[in-house]
Parts: sequence; C-alpha cells; structure tokens
Amino acid sequence: MITVVLFLISWALFAWGQPHISPVLSALASSFGLALMWFALLRIRSKKARYIVSALWFFAVQLVQLSWFASPTYQGTYIYFVYGGIALWLGAEFGILSLFLPKKGPISFRRILGISALWTLLEWSRLFVLCGFAWNPIGLSLTGFNISSQLASVIGVFGLSFLVMAINLFGVNLCYRRNKRVLLTYGGVLLFPYLFGAFHLDFHERKDREGPYHVALVQTALLPDEKDYYYGKEDRFVHPYLQWYSIVTYLKNHSDKNLDLIVLPEYALPFGSHAKVYAFRDMAPFMEGELGDLSSLLVEPFAEKREGKWYVSNSFWAQALADYFQAELVMGLDSKDGKDHYNAAFHFSSKGTRAVTRYEKRVLLPLAEYLPFTFLKPLVARYGITNFFTHGKEAKVIGGKHPMSLSVCYEECFPHVMREGRVKGAKLFVSVTNDGWYPYSRLPEEHYIHGRIRSIENGVPLLRACNTGITAGVDSLGRTVARFENGDGSFELEKGALFIPLDLYSYSTLYTFWGDAFIILISLVSLVFLRNPLAEKRESDLS
Repeated sequence: MITVVLFLISWALFAWGQPHISPVLSALASSFGLALMWFALLRIRSKKARYIVSALWFFAVQLVQLSWFASPTYQGTYIYFVYGGIALWLGAEFGILSLFLPKKGPISFRRILGISALWTLLEWSRLFVLCGFAWNPIGLSLTGFNISSQLASVIGVFGLSFLVMAINLFGVNLCYRRNKRVLLTYGGVLLFPYLFGAFHLDFHERKDREGPYHVALVQTALLPDEKDYYYGKEDRFVHPYLQWYSIVTYLKNHSDKNLDLIVLPEYALPFGSHAKVYAFRDMAPFMEGELGDLSSLLVEPFAEKREGKWYVSNSFWAQALADYFQAELVMGLDSKDGKDHYNAAFHFSSKGTRAVTRYEKRVLLPLAEYLPFTFLKPLVARYGITNFFTHGKEAKVIGGKHPMSLSVCYEECFPHVMREGRVKGAKLFVSVTNDGWYPYSRLPEEHYIHGRIRSIENGVPLLRACNTGITAGVDSLGRTVARFENGDGSFELEKGALFIPLDLYSYSTLYTFWGDAFIILISLVSLVFLRNPLAEKRESDLS
C-alpha cells in the first residue's frame, strides 16, 4: 500500500510540477519528485516489473505534461495517435533507467552519475529524430523560480536535467540513510543551483545598463480559420484588408512614435511576402490617412502596375509601417523562390535603406510543414495539407541598431539552434510564433518557458510576438519584462500591441562558448560507471 501511495504522490508532483503550472510544485518535483518514485521502485525485485512500472509511470506523467497535444480542432483525430505514441515512446525511454538501479538501496555515487548521464543523453538525442522532439526536458522542473534557472547559463537545459536526476538519486539515499554525510551531500547538490543563481543575479545587477530599446509587439489573436479562408467556415474568415487595418490601429493607439522595433507574429498575413494581391486604391484612403503618402513605395519589389492599377503586397504594408515609425520591423510571412516555399521571418529596415532580409525556418514540423515519408501524403491530404516548406539552411544575424537573431516558432525550443545566432554575434533574440493550432491548451505557456531558458543560456534578451500565445519581452537574465494579457491574466485571444522599453543588457555565457558539448562530454564519460565492476563492488559494500 505504501508503495502505491508513493507512486501516486510522485506522479502527481512530477506531472504538474512544471514552471508554468506551479513554480512551487516545480521546485518540489526537481527536489524529490523522482526520488519518491525510485524509492518505491526499489521495493520491486524483478527487473522486468521495474521496467514496466517505471515506463508506465513516466507515460502517465507525459499524458499530463503533453495534454496540449490532444487538440483535434485543426489537427484532426490522428493527433490522438501522435499524442499517445509520443507519451509511450518517452515512457519506454525512461523505463530503461530502472534496469541500472541496484537490487536494493542505497545507490552508489558512480551509479548516480551513470544514470544521470544516460538520461541526459537520451533527452539530447531526441533533438535529432525527424524534426526533433524538444518538449519537456526534466531540467525545466528546476526553472520554476528565476534564481534556480541561472545555472543554465553554464550547463544549458540538458545540464539542468543531469542535475535534477542527480538530486533525486541522492534523495533516494536519504530515504535509506539519514546520517550527516548523506544529508550534506543531498543538501549541497540541492542548494547549489540556488546559491549559484543568487550570486549570478547579484553580479549582473551591478553592471551598467544601456538606455531602453522601444519595442512594439503585435498580437493579432486570429485562429487559423480566421486568418485563412476555409471552405465551410467562410463566416469566420477575417478579410486581409481588415487584418491590416487592425494592425495599424493597434500600433497607432500608441501615442508616442518613438519606436526602435516592431514585431509581428509568424504567418502574420495570408498570401505570402511579395504576392501583389491588394488593390492599392481600395486600401489607400484608410492607410494613407494613417501612415501618410505611400506613393514612393509603389515600386518593385513592393508593388506592380497591372492594367493601369497598382497592386501591392504584404511587404509593401510592412515597409510602410517601418517608414512611418522610423523603426525596424520583423514579421513572419510565407515566401517563394521558384519551387522552394519557405516559412520565413522578414526584417524591414526603416526609410532610407529599405533593405529587406529574409530568414528561412530551419526546424520544420513533420506532416504539417514537411513530409518525412512520401507514403504519408494521402493521410495529410485528407486534412487539406498538400504543400510543404523547404528547410532553411543557416542562422542569420540582422544588422540595424542592435544585432538580432530571428527564429520561427518551434525553433525557440532547440538550444543549439538558438545558440548559433548568439555565436554569430546576436545581442537580441526575436521569435515570431503561432500557437493557434492548439487553441485553449497549455502549449503557449510551455512554449514560453522554453524561450525564456534560451535567454538565460545565452545571456541575451528575447522578444516574442505571437498570433495567439504569450507575446512578451524577457531580459537577459530570463525575467519577464512585460507580457500581453488583460487584467484577469487572460492572454491567448487578446488583440493589440504590447509596448516595452526593453533593457538591452547582454553578456557572454559559458553555455554560448561550449554549448551542449560540455554536458554531453561529461555524460559520455560518466556512462562508464554503469558497467564498472569496481562500482558494483563499492555499491555492495555500501549496502
């Protein structure tokens, strides 16, 4: 009975112990959530039974943590199979750890290192399966409070996963032996990230700051069938003319024109970047009334004349906004180059240079954005998906007042992808995102937590503009400067613009220097302890 109770308590604690659900539960989960489960698991003698129980336990954890997957509104019912399949996969991986537990407790120091290393390598390797699966590394449980997150600037989120595993395995030993040595070991490992965080925050708080960088982040709050025309849902479609009118209105509501940067979300408008689909004379009365004379923009690549009438593109209106506010502008738009079709983010310079730079998304989602296997084509065609994107090739750092690295949506969850921009000299991360495909779920909050860790890992501020989701600004220490929400804390379908005077302070981190290579090397070396006969003998002596 005690064993069952321990499994249930640990499951509830770890499943809901995520930073966006409860920082307190998150801290408790990272401290002893897994320890309770392993202590209960060591009561089971059969290795086979241990594997099955631990795999099912983690499967049940993932059913809670990945519950946002179960959203068929725009994905179709096949998403339930994806949801269940991924949860089973992660459970099966976690169960492997049970095979390396001793017959009985306590657990030797070497074995603790080996098990922690094995899990870290399993988590990291997921980044390279198909598009990569970056959600829910257990290191996130250590980021419920900003102070305990700062160690990511040295070892990254996978280093935090290694540490959470080690903390909990030392916690198992505390269940067996409550002597001073075991208590000091567990307490020291547990408190280390908090002590490091306190020193780290205090050190950087003493540094000089630059003047504020004035930013406007636009959230359109349009769901997929509002942004695009869907047969059978014509009444929900918001005409692109109205979409642009709303964007201009959101920005003009800000009385002060002093803006350095405007950011619009991923796939901000339909029709792509340079397709000339808007009749200029239809939109000119309103747009020129708000933005002034736009005749100087009636040139390629922004506009073309057909049968005596000017037609303009989304890039025309984006450049018009940049010119009016004398600010740089970033927005997500589809783009075509011959046969290649990209999910991209564009950077528009203000009036004068009018240089346009395109960043192509590199991490594409299987089935939705690219087709990993041709035999799946009939399946996705049933959901109206017939066109796919081309993978981008490289990180790009955009010039201007402040060098920035752009990312599109899911890329924000990949430490090595975001780090590439920082290595190339970026001092600001700008992410354009759309979480609207999974409406009314926990996805936006979880996505935001991943982005916040990227700031800490690389010591740079982050700006996020979402169609629906969490539109926010984060400083280089991972602290939320501002987020777009109403007085009740609701954020998903709030429409408008968030204006932020962002602190541009950035600093070099050890994680940027060595990336994941540091913790992966430590993990590979530590794997030897899982097969070391001396470790087995030492463990027997301890028992």
